[in-house]
Amino acid sequence: MADEIVDVVIRADGKVEMHVSGVDGMVCVEHTEQLVGLLGGEVETRELTADAYVRTEADVDIDERNRLWH
Repeated sequence: MADEIVDVVIRADGKVEMHVSGVDGMVCVEHTEQLVGLLGGEVETRELTADAYVRTEADVDIDERNRLWH
């Protein structure tokens, strides 16, 4: 398992940049929600890396819960 790393850069103008690595799928967004709130709570832009598009077991579980069975 790769290390999960969150790099936070606070620029001179007060803007914050956050880079997440070592996390597959959209879980990276969930992992950083609290940190985003502590840093001001506003996300102006979000650029996803290729890792965000890797399907994980959590993604499959969410898809199964959201599926409507007829």
